[in-house]
Amino acid sequence: MKSNRLTKLVLSAPIIIFALLLVAYPLLQGLQTGFFNFTLQNPAATFAGLDNFVQLFRKPGFVNASIFTVIFALVCTALETILGFALAILMNRVFPGKRILFTLILVPIMIAPALLGIMFRLLLNADIGLLPALLKSVGLDVSLFDPHSIFPLLVVLDIAQWTPFTFLVIYAGLQSMPTDVLEASAIDGAGRWRTLASIVIPLIKPVIFAAAFLRLIDAIRTFDVIYVLTGGGPGTSTTTISIYIYKIAFESGNFGLAAAAATVVMIVLLPLVPVLVKRISRPEEHTS
Repeated sequence: MKSNRLTKLVLSAPIIIFALLLVAYPLLQGLQTGFFNFTLQNPAATFAGLDNFVQLFRKPGFVNASIFTVIFALVCTALETILGFALAILMNRVFPGKRILFTLILVPIMIAPALLGIMFRLLLNADIGLLPALLKSVGLDVSLFDPHSIFPLLVVLDIAQWTPFTFLVIYAGLQSMPTDVLEASAIDGAGRWRTLASIVIPLIKPVIFAAAFLRLIDAIRTFDVIYVLTGGGPGTSTTTISIYIYKIAFESGNFGLAAAAATVVMIVLLPLVPVLVKRISRPEEHTS
């Protein structure tokens, strides 16, 4: 028994060391920095207690960035999960050209977000962009970066980039479904929509939830595409929490305040992880 535990410890030692060095230490360092006044103007850090955390909620920047991030993340996650599920259902059959179409669907998630942001910036540029030129050719002079249209534009771009992710996760769940259940449903005369609603969705609900949850967490951390496209503007209207933390740290030079903001985000998101684990493992608990 002891040798068994020792073997497990030895085998797991590399990943434990990796986690301590690259995850735990930076995390603790960030938590510590949040309790100090540490700026480029004052590199000698002095203890500030909860002052950085109080400042966060006194200034509108963090609150506004949080509101925008939550709304953006929820809208994108809902739409991407629905579209990813629809795509997975459509692709869960054999038809000519499936492999080519499957590859094309996955192309957006193979491109680095920052590079995709640059591509979108060039395509949507009012002077040289392809899309504004096409709109002008049909008599529509629309500014895509107008404050009234920038939010829908960012949502559409995020959907174009990340729907393939939810599609891939849900499609994998569909592929692992037991075929005998579907065959029994067909023999009983259940229609396509009835089978989908009564059998397919309940069976892959944990997979759908996992895809939506992972996408929600990633959407909350959104930085690259929005920063490249708008820089958080016009004004601060598209500033996400990640962009806010970046600007506070590297433009304002206030590392203590930036660390406090990152700590608040971590405290809010961390309790959601057990929820995901519980929802995914629940079906296994029932069947065991």
